[in-house]
Amino acid sequence: MGKALLHLLLSGIMMVTMYQLGYHCQQADFWPLLGTYAVFFGVYALVLKLAVEKASIQWYLLLGIGLRLMLLFSMPNLSDDVYRYLWDGKLWLNGINPFVHPPSYYVQQGDLPTGLSMELYAELNSPDYHTIYPPIAQGLFTLSCALFPKDLYASIVAMKVGIFLAEIGSLWLLRGLLQRYQLPAQHILIYALNPLIILELVGNVHLEALMIFFLLLALYLLQKQQNGWASVALAGSIASKLLPLMFLPFLIRRWGWPQRSVRYFALLGGVLLLLFVPMISWEFIQGFASSLDLYFQKFEFNAGVYYLLRWVFYVLTGYNLILVLGPLLGSLVVYSIVKMAQREHDLRWEKLPLLMLLAFSLYLFSATIIHPWYLAVPIALCVLTPLRFPVLWSGLVVLSYSHYDGGGFAENYWLIGVEYGVLGLFLAREWRHFPRHYYKEIDPEKE
Repeated sequence: MGKALLHLLLSGIMMVTMYQLGYHCQQADFWPLLGTYAVFFGVYALVLKLAVEKASIQWYLLLGIGLRLMLLFSMPNLSDDVYRYLWDGKLWLNGINPFVHPPSYYVQQGDLPTGLSMELYAELNSPDYHTIYPPIAQGLFTLSCALFPKDLYASIVAMKVGIFLAEIGSLWLLRGLLQRYQLPAQHILIYALNPLIILELVGNVHLEALMIFFLLLALYLLQKQQNGWASVALAGSIASKLLPLMFLPFLIRRWGWPQRSVRYFALLGGVLLLLFVPMISWEFIQGFASSLDLYFQKFEFNAGVYYLLRWVFYVLTGYNLILVLGPLLGSLVVYSIVKMAQREHDLRWEKLPLLMLLAFSLYLFSATIIHPWYLAVPIALCVLTPLRFPVLWSGLVVLSYSHYDGGGFAENYWLIGVEYGVLGLFLAREWRHFPRHYYKEIDPEKE
């Protein structure tokens, strides 16, 4: 079989399976979802090995864009977060700050604001909790609802267009960063064709796409020594989802303490303040803090390390210690990241994606809840490093959807064990061979 025919065949399989994943597989259809995803992922892994020539790289990059376009008109089928987006957006159109009250408050009052309905309320997954989405995300919700105030489906498509544009921007930035870091061009396909990225970001409208775009923009600007604009871009990433706050310790010494660091952090803080001003109130602070507290002390999903610790402490004490373990693990992550920043010796910008990847992965390994789309940031960052465990994890994480098998809500701990067992073995092997190879490639002074 000729190379061109093989590439056409592989592309066709990816198009058919992604269409099936985006339009037909439902959250409760675990085994069809698993099988279809496995086929796509297997072809994806093969393409990463075969696509090394410029023409094939360009072809598959266009295919990645085409697969995202194909999912623009699908309804989110693996997550119901989009209905909370619609709820928040419509509250803003009524002049109501969605951070002040949870959705259940308006139902209890018996007088729903214009555009909200009991049908929409019934689709919400956490109606008793305050919203947690930062200002840029809220801006996307509000704009989408304003464009189509009477058509929920059209508003969802409008949100998807915003996610799609962010993805196009991320691909452009990754291409530029690979060139500046002098890394192989075909590495862009790790992100461009990853099924988790395509399905969960564009298909299911997850906001990691916005966070990744602004984060990559910050990395690009930092590499060009445009630190002021990089601060603004980083503020945009934080204002899309708060998680990039964990990367700030790595910038203190790189910018130079205290003169330049203080200046750039002040700029970053000023931009964030401007973005958050429309939301800030005492009720916002209380509600937001309450939701974060519940996140660390109540929710559990696909959390391999936490589940292991929970089991050990349950055997020892007879209690589920999530109220202690959640905050404790979170505190350990913060401490570890600060220590990483204090102890690093190589302060070149090329090292930053690696530190970000390690910090974010540490956060995920310590979290009590790990939805599949949480892996989007590590997948994007690993493109700029030699580490590939996030790619494998993006294939294994689909096992977590066993939680919804048949419409139930019970995790299959055997499958979760397989996910983290295989990942742990691969990560241990990769890390054992990593440091010498990495420093030999980009840091000759370490030899």
